[in-house]
Amino acid sequence: MQRFSPDSPAQGEKGRSTQAYAVGFIGLVGTMVLQYIAFASMPVIEANLVAYTWPLMVAAAIILLGRPRRPLLLGLTAALGFAGVALVISGGRAHAWLEGSLVGYCAAFGSALCMAFYSLAVGRLAVPPDRLLLPSALIGVTLTFAWCLHDGAAGLGGMHLLFGLYLGAGPMGLGYYFWSRALSLDQGGRLAVVAYLTPIASTLLLALSGESLSMTAVAGAVLVIGSCIAVGIERSEV
Repeated sequence: MQRFSPDSPAQGEKGRSTQAYAVGFIGLVGTMVLQYIAFASMPVIEANLVAYTWPLMVAAAIILLGRPRRPLLLGLTAALGFAGVALVISGGRAHAWLEGSLVGYCAAFGSALCMAFYSLAVGRLAVPPDRLLLPSALIGVTLTFAWCLHDGAAGLGGMHLLFGLYLGAGPMGLGYYFWSRALSLDQGGRLAVVAYLTPIASTLLLALSGESLSMTAVAGAVLVIGSCIAVGIERSEV
């Protein structure tokens, strides 16, 4: 029988695979499950705002671990980016805040933590994105199917399943794949600030579909873009 030493290549490959499965599960399944729990337990606007604190968490980790030249400036620009996200998502509409349950806020914050962890960890793993995401996606599909059975999937028709497959394999699957690919080349999660541009892109899509943009949303978009540029310049100088 062949015996392996603790530091053999087989042991190292097994350890990397275990790490990849854990990172993928936390980043994909953890982020999305907690986010949907938040959507069901609190206003969607608030859930989005709390969930989008994850780029701010990544920026804070970079400040602590990366030792940039101007940490206060980097922290300020990241905070301004989050303020811009709040303006874009809220659009200046009158809204009564803190209407959700404590479970919802904890779930949204946990979702942000999972995504921040994933964005930092994926750049440090020498693992292709498909090895990170495919096992986690299969686990997520299985858990989702079990959840549907628990809640009564008999009422779901073929169109519901097609829409679910589209959302999972299309925007979600491709989005996670390209994001993971970018971060694996980034080596440190510095691209996480680009996530601030996501609500801007969705707002522009709404505008193209006929929705009117308020000046508050436009001001928020300017803050977000300025924050991304400032953080990018800071990181390029380090």
